[in-house]
Amino acid sequence: MERVIAGERSDWRELAGKMGFHFHTLEGTPYWDESAHYRLSLREIEAGLEAPTGELHEMCMDLVARAVRDEDYLRRLAIPPRFWDFIRNSWLRGDPHLYGRMDLAYDGRGPAKLYELNYDTPTSLYECAVFQWVWLEQGIERGMLPRSADQFNSVQQKLQQAFQLIGSRLDAVIHFASIRDIVEDLATVEYLQDVARQAGLRTQYIAMEDIGVSADGRYTDLQDQVIEAIFKLYPWEFMFDEEFARFLPGAPNVWFEPPWKAVLSNKGALALLWERHPEHPTSCRRTSTILRAGACPPDGYASRSSRGKAPTWSWPRPRESA
Repeated sequence: MERVIAGERSDWRELAGKMGFHFHTLEGTPYWDESAHYRLSLREIEAGLEAPTGELHEMCMDLVARAVRDEDYLRRLAIPPRFWDFIRNSWLRGDPHLYGRMDLAYDGRGPAKLYELNYDTPTSLYECAVFQWVWLEQGIERGMLPRSADQFNSVQQKLQQAFQLIGSRLDAVIHFASIRDIVEDLATVEYLQDVARQAGLRTQYIAMEDIGVSADGRYTDLQDQVIEAIFKLYPWEFMFDEEFARFLPGAPNVWFEPPWKAVLSNKGALALLWERHPEHPTSCRRTSTILRAGACPPDGYASRSSRGKAPTWSWPRPRESA
């Protein structure tokens, strides 16, 4: 593995604006940085990154399978008991999930180690699947990168495959939802909605604040149409605390990500993984030991909260529906 210092494209900010990548700088701090990149060998990618990621995913699935059968896990994760059956039934039904993100530490000398799980509301999709590919193509065209350069990046292809599989099993409009005023979340949801449309699915956007509840306890959109399936970029932990969470167990809609992701969106899951696999080469003991003290904020939102921007919305907004 080699870290390569390189000059940035002079026009990348203008291009980002044209492509809708408006959160490349957050509160004056660069979010997108192309002044350096990494070169890895195929062996490093396959043995150092890809294989450990597959093992970690299987460990995560095993943890969910154990948690839905042993309530001590759910209790230690501080998941409200009234949602235990909701989570358990989701797993036992085999509710499909779309994606997840792992934050890894890798030094090129051994298998990657797990720092964090973002398995419920991860972002970084658009910039990885689209803008990073544009950087590669333009870098080659402009002589900034060698002609043989490639990326270990098949995010968009895998998302399309996942949506195609979902579409083959689900004949319904899929609503895509995010908080209205969080630019990064909206861009992520719009990107996923576009990929879903390319895969042949019918889609519709709705802000989380605009979701309503019908008289018989079903979630509805602004046209008072029942929401049959929905991708929500909003953590299960927050949903469980909302006034209208009481309708969750009885609502018949399909959720993406599914309720069983509540086990893995909780940062306490890192500690449980370490307890079960303390000697696994992907374990990062220091991080997991710190997390044993209790559950942390849900994935994807800790950094916002630390900057004093903890969400203050109520979900869903009460409305009269037929």
